[in-house]
Formats: sequence, C-alpha cells, structure tokens
Amino acid sequence: MIRVTKDPEIRQAELMDAAQELFIMLGYQQTTVSTIVKKVGVAQGTFYYYFASKEAILEAIFARHVTTMLLEVETFYSDKNTVLEKLQLFFNLFYKICYCDKPGLIGKILYKEKQGLLINRLWRQMLLTTQPIFKGILEQGNKEGLTNVIHMDETFSFFAGIMAALLEASSPLEFGHEADPVIVANKLEIAGKLIENLLGAPVGSIHLKPLTS
Repeated sequence: MIRVTKDPEIRQAELMDAAQELFIMLGYQQTTVSTIVKKVGVAQGTFYYYFASKEAILEAIFARHVTTMLLEVETFYSDKNTVLEKLQLFFNLFYKICYCDKPGLIGKILYKEKQGLLINRLWRQMLLTTQPIFKGILEQGNKEGLTNVIHMDETFSFFAGIMAALLEASSPLEFGHEADPVIVANKLEIAGKLIENLLGAPVGSIHLKPLTS
C-alpha cells in the first residue's frame, strides 16, 4: 500500500472535518479516535501527532469556527463600518455559531449526552477568543459616544450571560430549537434590548436575527 504524504495543515483539516462529521452523525461518545482515523484512512499515530485526545480535536473544531467568525468581523471592522453595524454583526455571528452552525449541532449532541463539563470548557474557550474584538469595538463606541461601557471585562461577562440565557430559552426541549417563530422573535427582541441597556447603546440599535438550523 502506497503511503500518501500530505501537507500537515491539509492532514490536520481532514482529521477535523472527519471528526466533526462523525460527532454529528454518531454522537461524541460513540465516536472514537479509531473511527476518525479509519474515515480519513490514516494510522492512529497520525491522529496523535496532531491532537492529544478526542477532546483536543473537538476543541480545535470549535476554535476553527470561532476563528472564521472573527475573520469575518475583522474584515467588516477594517472596512470602517459604524460601531453599531460592527456590534450588530458580532452579536448575530456569535448567536449563529452557537445556535445553528456546526458547533451548535455538536453542542446539542453534547447537551443530550450530559457532557456538562465539556460544554462549559468549550463555551469558556469561545468567550476567551471573542472577548478582545468585542472590547475593541466598544472602545471605539465609547470614543464616538455611541456606547457607554466603563468595565469592559464585567460587561462582556454579562453579555455572555444574556447569550447563554437566550440559547437556553430558545431550546426548551433537550436543546431542540424552539419551533414557534413568534416566540423566537420575541426572545430575540428581549435579548437585543438587554444588550442595548448593557452597552448604553441607542434604543432599537441592536437586532438579533432569527436563524434556521
């Protein structure tokens, strides 16, 4: 059998893509390192060259999605859009990645499998990664008088609490997404108002968009 050597970044991405697909299809608990490497067609040692464990590749999958989100926000940010437009994009992408992107689907599975500690670790990882760009936008907002945030870290913690409450409120049945569009719209409107008050932003300036899974 001819051994195929690939660029490390390509091989790493293949492993992550395979793991992501298997986590969604089989569940996190039922997916093993063996099933991941079998799907990619590599030796088990290749997996451990890139990732220390199954948890490590899961964390890498989430980090990749968050990085993509941040790149989109930063591209928008560099185009000199208004602070409120930047905040609007940040909040909607944050909600989307948690609710219906691949991380949201995996989060649903982890919730059903009662992987509370792992969910908490992934959530904290996401907050740690997104906090700097959030603070950067708010610093500009404060300078321009469009926001009024004194304690940045504490404000971000409360923003995270609002988003966590929104996700919980939108997923009442074992993390199965709320089906009634009117109820979803009402909850999104409430969350938007809470965020406006938290940031001292103008009334009606933050609108979270309904998403489909």
